[in-house]
Amino acid sequence: MLVVGNPMTEHQTGERIHVAVGVILDAHGRVLVARRAEQQHLGGLWEFPGGKLEPGESVQQALHRELKEELAIEVQQAQPLCRIEHNYPEKSVLLDVWIVDSFRGEPTGVEQQPLRWLATAQLDPTHFPPANRLIIRRLQLRDRIAIINQPDASMTSLQLPPDTLVRLRCQHKDQYRDYLDAIRTAIPALTGSSAGVIADLSAAHVTADGRVREDLADFPGIKGLHAHSGLLHELTIRPVPDHLLFGVSCHNREELRQAQALDADYALLSPVQTTASHADHPSLGWELFATLTAASTVPVYALGGMTASDLALARARGGRGIAGISLFSSDKTR
Repeated sequence: MLVVGNPMTEHQTGERIHVAVGVILDAHGRVLVARRAEQQHLGGLWEFPGGKLEPGESVQQALHRELKEELAIEVQQAQPLCRIEHNYPEKSVLLDVWIVDSFRGEPTGVEQQPLRWLATAQLDPTHFPPANRLIIRRLQLRDRIAIINQPDASMTSLQLPPDTLVRLRCQHKDQYRDYLDAIRTAIPALTGSSAGVIADLSAAHVTADGRVREDLADFPGIKGLHAHSGLLHELTIRPVPDHLLFGVSCHNREELRQAQALDADYALLSPVQTTASHADHPSLGWELFATLTAASTVPVYALGGMTASDLALARARGGRGIAGISLFSSDKTR
């Protein structure tokens, strides 16, 4: 499992604190969070439970011990989610984050710390330490991303499985203002039937210092912003604030590396298989998809020629999920 995070600055030369973190899920998919004591570093903020590794301890041993000491539960099943390096002015941390979806006992604040069960949509990054914010964004990803080329015209033919993210794609970059007007109408119609709406990002809405303009960052109802591969090469820093997902379109290893350097939350890798609309474009194939995905810290979605049954295939080859246009529409001619 690879590591993502911000680089070490000159004055942060000390050893990193290695922390085992548990993202504990209940039967309804809600996440358990705990509030840090006021006297602690970043006191008063909410966090995912866990603690430092003791000398000679493995990550799994520390996870089991910490959750038993803090919450009086016994971990029965856990799998890795991500690893995060983060540098605070006063210390550096390495978070080893695991999904805990099976445990014995009823979580209790053994140290009198308040606990809450929250849906992933209720996890507000501003209420968590900066190092925890990437965890929240990873949890807000879903197995499927539906891509809509014409927001107004095509929504009526959508066949969205439950819990699907929707990317509203801007096909004509010179008509971006018209695109924004169209999605302003489309977003409310999709809010109740999707896991969130992702809008396309335009170079015109990136400021000179590489950040997205406030009017787009605060666009009503969007969960994230997406950069096409052409824009990807123009960016030097993550342009999107912590409260939004940041996705990118990639076609090769170099673009996936750029996505990683920009701290992207997901990448659409295409074309995995030949598509009717781009029949002359060579496809990557599942073997190369698996190779590229294994080398990426960014969660990768397979795009191009996908069918519903390809979700299991993509996951088996290291992908986070699948994405498509006609995959989610009753109009298969698009």
